[in-house]
Amino acid sequence: MVIESRFWKEDLLCHARCLKPVKNPPRWSEKRVVNFEKDLVVSFLKIRMLLEADTKLSSQSRNYRIPLYFSPVLKGVKVHKRNRFELEEIYELDGELLQLKSLAFVANQFIHQCTMFALRSEDRNWESVYVCSDKERDKGIYRILISEIRKALTVVGHDYPTSHSCEWDEKIEDYVWKERE
Repeated sequence: MVIESRFWKEDLLCHARCLKPVKNPPRWSEKRVVNFEKDLVVSFLKIRMLLEADTKLSSQSRNYRIPLYFSPVLKGVKVHKRNRFELEEIYELDGELLQLKSLAFVANQFIHQCTMFALRSEDRNWESVYVCSDKERDKGIYRILISEIRKALTVVGHDYPTSHSCEWDEKIEDYVWKERE
């Protein structure tokens, strides 16, 4: 349960700043990669928690779509625990398709990841991340630009709804929160 969303959103804004390219990034190390991936998962878990808390985000965040690049699984290839990091051998990486996906969908890819693989640019800054959940792994893998992740973290981090109403819903026998325009 998210009682006060401000602290969660401040963490997201802090992480967005950490993802900003720098002039001289530190050299690669296993610890840096692990912490980078861990921070992404935790940030998207926070986003999902905020999305599931009825009154903490407005339609601006709920309707936000992230552009990502989808690479389908190669014909005849089955993705499993032993080959899931052999991206070039199981996914059509040259045939990426641009797709727009919801924050909830992207958050689930990170939270329930089967595969996550971070890429750095020539200047050693983080450039993008390949990720797919167990549910999506047999369909394909998604590449998400770090710049788009930063935008998403910033949108959610600055999203403070101004007004909601609460109405009883007979079908579900519970109250439903609605954003006031």
